[in-house]
Amino acid sequence: MLKTNDGFFYKRNRGKQMYRMMIADDEDGERIGIQYLLNKLGFEFNIIEAEDGKEALRKLEECAVDILMTDVRMPFIDGLELSEIVRNRFPDTEIIFFSGYDDFSYVKQALSIQAVDYILKPVNPEEFKKVIDLVIARIERKKTVELHDRQLRKVLEPYIITRLLSQIPYEKLRNTYRESELEFLKLYKRMILLEFEEDFFGKTVEDIQELNNKIAENGLALSCDMVDLNPAQGILLFTDEGKSTSYYREAADAIHILIEKEYQVSCFLAVSGLIETPDDIGSVYQETEAYFEERFFHKDIFVYPIESDDRAVNVNSENITRAFNEIEEDIKFCDVFSLKKNVEIILDKCRNNEFQSYIYTRFICGNLIKILYHALPEDQDEIADKIEELYRVNHFSEIEQSLLDLMGRVVRVLDSQQDSPKHMIAIIEKYIRDHYMEVLSLDVLAEKVFLTPHYLSSIFSQEKGIGLNKYIKKVRMDKAEQLLTTTNMKIGDICEAVGYTNLSYFCKTFRNEYGVTPEKYREK
Repeated sequence: MLKTNDGFFYKRNRGKQMYRMMIADDEDGERIGIQYLLNKLGFEFNIIEAEDGKEALRKLEECAVDILMTDVRMPFIDGLELSEIVRNRFPDTEIIFFSGYDDFSYVKQALSIQAVDYILKPVNPEEFKKVIDLVIARIERKKTVELHDRQLRKVLEPYIITRLLSQIPYEKLRNTYRESELEFLKLYKRMILLEFEEDFFGKTVEDIQELNNKIAENGLALSCDMVDLNPAQGILLFTDEGKSTSYYREAADAIHILIEKEYQVSCFLAVSGLIETPDDIGSVYQETEAYFEERFFHKDIFVYPIESDDRAVNVNSENITRAFNEIEEDIKFCDVFSLKKNVEIILDKCRNNEFQSYIYTRFICGNLIKILYHALPEDQDEIADKIEELYRVNHFSEIEQSLLDLMGRVVRVLDSQQDSPKHMIAIIEKYIRDHYMEVLSLDVLAEKVFLTPHYLSSIFSQEKGIGLNKYIKKVRMDKAEQLLTTTNMKIGDICEAVGYTNLSYFCKTFRNEYGVTPEKYREK
């Protein structure tokens, strides 16, 4: 038996469900006796004690329980009054009365409040056990039914939604399903449609739930249900009351940035008007889907319908994505000067409210925090707390100070790594990727990091598991393959663009790498 702040916590059979029970009685001895009997009979409960009805009600408001076991006669609020309140506020709570024989006149009232049973004092252990077993069985039956209902809703609700979106009239659905099965539709107030240029659900992500989890991981608290309509389309149905259109546009902007950063694909989003009743869902969906027709004229706009300031927002989005990529590179190559410059670019945009949205600004800062922690691999468990703190503060200056403190830690770590072999190799890698079209020799590269050619060759092979010349060839071949598949450049021009002066040698090297000549590869 373990003593806790709230009472006694029983933990015997780890395989069983642990339920929470409140024992409300104004006599210490009675409460202790009930707990002793529970323990002796092998029951395991998280026990919360209350000395009177008033204290019981206060504790129930703080922490709901599965079972309320209450004396009938208590000061301030007696057991009957307490139970009536509990039955109204916490209808799933099971209620058991216990009291002396002279309180038997209360039995009818107890039963009218749907108490499971009325245990008389002194307590008969066998009768007591029967009552507790009955209560637990009832709770478990309810939980089984609830689980079955949840599993059924998980399948049924998306199907009902897709039928509505397919323009099946709501009235027709009412003739097919029970009212309780359609009740969830009344919660929806707005929708956001997602559209991808290629298959996304079932390919890039398993399903829309995986995307939902990724959104939550990035600190976007959205009250919505998600359904993937087909591999390239999904819908978010929001239950928020009283939110403005700008709120949903800000959420759409944040989702676009997240998908582009996490999955490197473009996502187009359309924000709906208000959904007044379930009858509106089908027509609102049609109106919202029609906004995507504007995509034909605006390849750089990702959130629809278009508003006057959308172009500026999308330019900011592209700049931020570029800045994030550069910050990741800065950390990898321990480039403190460039890191400070790129972080300041983002902070300056936030200070000047260039994102025109506090939600979007917090989202941007949350992503910046996650990237900065790339330099602090041993402190990854701090990320969730940092992002949660970001959503609690009331002014951007607090977020800025937190980011600058984090930057200070990152800079100190990067400064300490600048003389390490790993850092030297990172500099060489970056130089090769930036200058693959030029003449690259071991001597030229060694000069860049002030090492002897022999030592550079040795540590590069140790760190990367590949020789320096093979690495240069791989970078050039990767770039050649990219140019062949994404451009109409001539083979000879590609040869020069990736650093080769002899076309025959380039073609031979490409064939050795990919098994076919550049011409054949392009035809594939």
